[in-house]
Amino acid sequence: MRYSADHKERTRAKLLSAAGSMAKTNGFGTTGVDGFMAAAGLTGGAFYAHFRSKAELLTATLAHELGRSHSAFADKSEAEFMQAIAFYLSAQHVEHPEAGCVLPSLTPEIARSGTANRQVFEETILKIRDIAKLHVADEATAWPLVCQLVGAVMIARAMESDASRQSLLSDVLKQCKKLVR
Repeated sequence: MRYSADHKERTRAKLLSAAGSMAKTNGFGTTGVDGFMAAAGLTGGAFYAHFRSKAELLTATLAHELGRSHSAFADKSEAEFMQAIAFYLSAQHVEHPEAGCVLPSLTPEIARSGTANRQVFEETILKIRDIAKLHVADEATAWPLVCQLVGAVMIARAMESDASRQSLLSDVLKQCKKLVR
């Protein structure tokens, strides 16, 4: 059976999306190639038509997911930027890591991974910081804003109590509003 010219590209995009969702929920290192392929509705044997190794899949998944995170904040007016922050600090984002930002889920794994993954991470996190710089009083405030967002979601996901989680998210949102011009 012949596939269309863009079949491989669409299949790869489907795999990256499924791998991102699964990695953000269960971790990348704890999920096998067959698990990622099954999540994409593909067989394990098809993996090597798209990637040479699981490490290469991680690099591609990070680039894909970090691009999504970057896009969530890029090219926004100040009001839209605050809306993006409010969503980032929402219960929905905390409760559904599979659909959210990769940073709260995979940053520890990225830190333990290879140079290529850390480079992809660093390039994109610097772009996200640069977006934040456009909306805060000075450059020194951009990093704290980004770190508050990611850290708050990480901590909220580890909390058992909905009340504690909501208090954390609400208080961090108040602080972020003070930082944004």
